[in-house]
Amino acid sequence: MKMFNRVFTKFNYAFKGLKIAITTDNSFKIHFIFVLPIILSGFLLNFNQFEWIIISISIGIVLIAELFNTALEYTVKMFTDEYHELAEKLLDISAGAVLMSAILAFVLALFIYIPKFSGPA
Repeated sequence: MKMFNRVFTKFNYAFKGLKIAITTDNSFKIHFIFVLPIILSGFLLNFNQFEWIIISISIGIVLIAELFNTALEYTVKMFTDEYHELAEKLLDISAGAVLMSAILAFVLALFIYIPKFSGPA
């Protein structure tokens, strides 16, 4: 029972973290909102299993990157409100990781969506 309580507590912290990201971070909100039409279009365009796997992994990578970026932003804010060159580099690199994940997701989505709209080859 003790182990179950510890696991439940850890999941509770994780869901609390997601709630914080969704309610306080505008970038995460934007990425999260973009997920809804992508999922809806997947049903409308009748994605096959492989397409769902690619879309799901792409969405997950972008949201995970954004969560890490948000965590790093809070970490920097926890230590200083003043400008620091290393903090700027850290935040820029973190934002770059989010950008790279979003570009990857976009390119993978193109491979799925273009054939759906171009008709039979």
